[in-house]
Amino acid sequence: MKKVISTGCGLLLTSLLAGCMGGNANINPIVEDRSESGSGVAVDPNVGSDTAVATPVDTGQGFTVVNRQVAAPAPVSSSNPAVIALLQGALEQQKQGEYSAAQSSLERAQRIAPRDPHVYMRLADLRRQQGQYLQAEQFALKGLTLARGQSAMERKFWILIADIRSEGGDHSGAAVARDKANML
Repeated sequence: MKKVISTGCGLLLTSLLAGCMGGNANINPIVEDRSESGSGVAVDPNVGSDTAVATPVDTGQGFTVVNRQVAAPAPVSSSNPAVIALLQGALEQQKQGEYSAAQSSLERAQRIAPRDPHVYMRLADLRRQQGQYLQAEQFALKGLTLARGQSAMERKFWILIADIRSEGGDHSGAAVARDKANML
């Protein structure tokens, strides 16, 4: 009897883990080519709008203009009252400098609503304030993927990405992100 229960538990655990490992095939991540080889890119008119092609911007003037405006946090527009409360609470905690409490609230909101771009906007902004620019950009790119088709939200993500890159010292990457924001 113990062997049957053990085998059953093992199969149940394996099934649960297999379900957790599967990704969402309906979401294609936004990928940006920031390599030097991208300078000679020709845009194919037959390529759909889901394909991102980055072209480096060279002002030729020897300097980079950096706009120090910080993107305002996205308004809370989730339909889940628990997520709304967590996002508002995290914003207050973040304003008071309680970053670990804000992070806990945002991670909880993320578990409740893993496809809500507003959660990723806040997570990215929190990481930016903490100086964790790589994680901040990753959260922003994930949110950008989830916000696909919402041009106002996509623009806010590109502005946030530009701020993250600028503060992280990637001024040319910030200029590319600002150009993408201005195209929306």
